[in-house]
Amino acid sequence: MPDLSGASLKYLTLENTLEDFAHFIRVAKTNSSSLFKTAIPAKSKIVFVGGSYGGALAAWMRAIYPDLVTAAWASSAPVFTYIDFYQLDQALGRHLIARGCGESFAQGVKDLDAILLSNNSSGLDSVRKMFSVTGNTAQDIAASITGAITSTVNLPVMLSGDALDQSVCSFFEKSLPPLKAYSMAVSAAVLGHTMPQPIRPYRNTAMYRRHTSVRGQGDLSLNQPFRSWYYICCKWFSDWQVAPPKDSNITAYRSQLVDREYWQGGCRSNFGPDMHPLTDVTELNRKWLGLLKGVTNIYYTVGELDPWRDTTVATANGTLLDNTTSAPIFVMNGATHTQDMQPDTLYDLNSVRMAKEMGDSLIK
Repeated sequence: MPDLSGASLKYLTLENTLEDFAHFIRVAKTNSSSLFKTAIPAKSKIVFVGGSYGGALAAWMRAIYPDLVTAAWASSAPVFTYIDFYQLDQALGRHLIARGCGESFAQGVKDLDAILLSNNSSGLDSVRKMFSVTGNTAQDIAASITGAITSTVNLPVMLSGDALDQSVCSFFEKSLPPLKAYSMAVSAAVLGHTMPQPIRPYRNTAMYRRHTSVRGQGDLSLNQPFRSWYYICCKWFSDWQVAPPKDSNITAYRSQLVDREYWQGGCRSNFGPDMHPLTDVTELNRKWLGLLKGVTNIYYTVGELDPWRDTTVATANGTLLDNTTSAPIFVMNGATHTQDMQPDTLYDLNSVRMAKEMGDSLIK
């Protein structure tokens, strides 16, 4: 593709993505010298390993190209789609409730929305100053604030504790008004203070910046890597990170202003007015989850506290596929997103170590 414009990205489909990987495998096995310094025997077995979106691709590669992919390890693989994915923030809520600050955190969000929804200019200025954010509209301000903490809920939980919970809840233990405590927690998240201690040596790496820079996560300018992922969400997955429905009794840990229309408006402004307005998730799930039914030699791993858990085959309410010896599903107690894909550390949870050991044994 010449660039990452909407016109070019129309070729970025799930089918084409998978075929690209299949083509790479075919070349690797028939003409490996064109890709690698070391030759790969034509009879080599291919195990496709991936986490998050890469985990979904791993599972689908095994399902669609069984002649090329012998087995797959799919970690935290989002193979089931929603339009409005408010369940993501409920995972954050479970973390915070366990630490005793869930109610105060939610009140801080509610107090923020009360100011933003009033659309009073002085009120909006006070929020900009308190949270150190910019934005011309209340919705822009809410969008700048809302993802800072919820994005860090993906960070690993270690034996030394859940640093996210400890850092966020510490601000709500100081007898501060909930909105002030919320603003301090958001600032800490953006600065990286919620990074678990074992991860701190990587402060200057792309991994650190990806977890701590809200601006970097959302850079949709032409030819920025995040742009292609945003296009996939616009065109295929949706899974828009929104608050629960207003008429529900579900606690909100995110501003109500960041709704489906906000995300889809971004799709249209970045990729053109003809961007598909609403994904047919029923058909999408029928096809892509359906492809995995009965497929063997796929190892699924999911973190118990993974915010994306309800998009995987092991939702909080049960499994979407049969848990069999030929397609086992391993839920890592206490773990979060793709934690078994992280480098080994002395602080790994026992469940994460077990998941890695089981995966290694299955591959062997």
